[in-house]
Parts: sequence; C-alpha cells; structure tokens
Amino acid sequence: MADTPAHGLPLVDETEASEEINELFGHFKRMWQLPFVPNMVKGLAPSPAALKMYLGLNREFEDNLTLPGAMVSMICFTVAEKSDCTYCTAAHEIHCRHLGVDEETLRTIANDLKDVNPERIRAIIEFALKVAKYPQELEPADYDAVRAQGVTNEEIIEIVMIAGFAVFLDIVADGLKIEVEEEVIDALAQ
Repeated sequence: MADTPAHGLPLVDETEASEEINELFGHFKRMWQLPFVPNMVKGLAPSPAALKMYLGLNREFEDNLTLPGAMVSMICFTVAEKSDCTYCTAAHEIHCRHLGVDEETLRTIANDLKDVNPERIRAIIEFALKVAKYPQELEPADYDAVRAQGVTNEEIIEIVMIAGFAVFLDIVADGLKIEVEEEVIDALAQ
C-alpha cells in the first residue's frame, strides 16, 4: 500500500487489494466505465464498510435520479468548484465533458453563474449552490425561482439531495486528502 504524503493513510492499489476489495473495485470501474480505480475509491478501501457505503450511494444516485445526468454533473461540478475541492472539481469536470457539457459552459459556471444559459439551468445551479453553501438561508423565493423555470417539486427534492451528496463527496475527498489521478489530469489537458 502506498501512503499518501499528507496524512499517511494508505491508498489501496489493485495489485495489493484483498479479493473483496478487488471485487468492489471492479464493480466501480464497470459502473462508471473506467479503465482505472479512482483515488477516491482507493482511499476508502482500507475500510471495506466505508467503501461499500460509498459504492452503494453512487449506485443509488445513478439508478434513481430522474434529472438528466449532465444536469446532475453540472450541479456537482459547481458545488466542488465553489468549495475549492480540487479532486471533485476535476472528477466532475471529466464527467460533465463525457456527458457532452462543453468547456465554455463549465468555465461560465466556474466564473460567473449569471452568464449561464439557458435560464432554467442557471436557476437550478444557483438553487443547488445555495442549498450546498447556505441551506439555512433558503427562502420561499428561492423555491419559487426554480419553479418559475418549470422545475417540479420532485426535481427540487432531487436537487437538494444532489447538492448534499456533492458536499459529502467534497468533504470525503478533502478529508482524506485525495489527489487527482494522472489519467484525469491528462484528460483535462486535452
């Protein structure tokens, strides 16, 4: 096991993982169609229970959300970007690109949400960001703003869940000092 320099917690490599952990690694790679095990997954692997919870949460979100995947990824990207989580920002940017979100849209989200179009996407992202950063400050007007864009109550609840999950991911990645994979760095440079 290789220790991460910042804190000495191990990242479990596939070549050193137990059969149980390798099975979970394989499941994650298949679920996200990845050729490698992400560092977040390697960082959770010393605790099989934590890794199973993480994989279960990912599976539940993937299987049950009704919002489009690109919208979900843009929400997660925005929360990570505004929370300064380097790992999650990179991971969600790659996922956004994979789902067809162009770089210009991602830069606009990162730099000035007021310029994001269409208005429905901007309203959803602004609402999700407020949920993630200042949930106690949500007012009826915040809900009305997304409803005015045709967002249903079911979608509002999903947006709240997605924003909360994005915050969770940021905390885990930053708390474990997870570093961005070389594969992701290389892909982002293209």
